[in-house]
Amino acid sequence: MKLEGIYSALLTPFSEDEAIDRQAIGPLVEFQVGLGVDGLYVGGSSGEAMLQSVEERVTCLADVAAAAAGRLGLIAHIGTIATRDALQLSEHAARAGYHAISAIAPFYYDFSRPEVMAHYRELADASGLPLIVYNFPARASGFTLPELVELLSYRNIIGIKHTSSDMFQLERIRHAVPDAIVYNGYDEMCLAGLAMGAQGAIGTSYNFMGDVFAALRTCAKEGRIEEARRLQVMANGVIQVLIKVGVMPGSKALLGIMGVDCGPSRRPFRKLETADLTELRGAIAPILAWREDRAQRSQEGAGKAALSRG
Repeated sequence: MKLEGIYSALLTPFSEDEAIDRQAIGPLVEFQVGLGVDGLYVGGSSGEAMLQSVEERVTCLADVAAAAAGRLGLIAHIGTIATRDALQLSEHAARAGYHAISAIAPFYYDFSRPEVMAHYRELADASGLPLIVYNFPARASGFTLPELVELLSYRNIIGIKHTSSDMFQLERIRHAVPDAIVYNGYDEMCLAGLAMGAQGAIGTSYNFMGDVFAALRTCAKEGRIEEARRLQVMANGVIQVLIKVGVMPGSKALLGIMGVDCGPSRRPFRKLETADLTELRGAIAPILAWREDRAQRSQEGAGKAALSRG
């Protein structure tokens, strides 16, 4: 399975009592297939994994893999504070049929650099799946360029999810380790990451507008930068409102507007108010109009092709 491309950082559906809504996972995955994303990044921040038990995370990994049924690339985020928990999640990801694992650096405690580096080496050594480092300085200890080069030179560590606005570091990683896969992490600067050499992107908003980012990536690859920039600007209008109302509950609300029920987010995430929903509907309107126009043009093109064949 090719690991490059646009990956939705998949949300986790919950019922009103905050239990995982396993019946809603299938429709959510089907929606991702329909958007045309290349794969799913399962069990990360967007999936509210840090609000789940290890057992719940194992269940989600298995349910998503079963729903994807080989149609999408699958990366399992197994990051935890405890190395033993990450190793357990890694084993379950391999059994479920994932193509790679990923892990954020151990957080909360002030772990030393040797401890963090040893954590990644142990995950890489124990796993039968390739490992993608999750570099997210805003949520865990960030890495220097020499540390990232060291990790990416280690056996079985194949790439990095770079959730950072440091585009200079992203470019330097691509220069220093050209065979590594680099994913841009911040949705609002996807185009910048791709321009600096990222071969893919992983993002929360791809759950409901992955088609926009897939089109953006195509435009960037083909050198249609102004068109790509217009798509980024359109997406950023939505992201700006998401940041205001709350990214996790706001993303679920937007999926609900599109007919995909993912329920609420787990507390302490707040429930959205009517004013929030009104603002989200206004923000997503240009995306829905773009999608409808695109579908109409595709239909017209297919009709013309059929006539020419006739």
